[in-house]
Amino acid sequence: MEIRPLEEKDAATYWNLRLESLQKEPSAFGKAAEEHQATSVEVTASRFLNRSDDNFTLGAFEGDQLIGMATFIRETGLKERHKGRIYGMYVTASQRGRGVGSALMGALLKKAQPNPELEQILLAVGAGQKAAIQLYRRFGFEVFGTEPRALKVGSEYVDEQHMLLMLR
Repeated sequence: MEIRPLEEKDAATYWNLRLESLQKEPSAFGKAAEEHQATSVEVTASRFLNRSDDNFTLGAFEGDQLIGMATFIRETGLKERHKGRIYGMYVTASQRGRGVGSALMGALLKKAQPNPELEQILLAVGAGQKAAIQLYRRFGFEVFGTEPRALKVGSEYVDEQHMLLMLR
């Protein structure tokens, strides 16, 4: 397995895996599949073109196949630049339980942590996503609050747990 930052050439593969994640796990993500489908592969490619140590998406590859992904975005405001956020963590179902999520999270933290101005990393996770919560806890993330009814998927509500990793 190879983990690396996604590049412009990976845009179509990422776009398809992101669509899969939103369709198969709608209660795990804040974006709806229909919203993603309105975003072109070209727009996705331009995001990868502008990546940096403060803003990147990592992909986990098995050969040429993208099997997992996670995005890190550092806040840009003067009063919030000490924070970064993780979004869109996903591993395709056939690869779960094989350490892909752990490898992605480890690589993401290794890439983000060296910045001395970055003091904390936040993420939100559906309260029912037990395996994901367990993974984040193994990396030192702690729950600091629960947002009731954070998402509404059809007629069902999803509570989200907000988690924090203090770096400094």
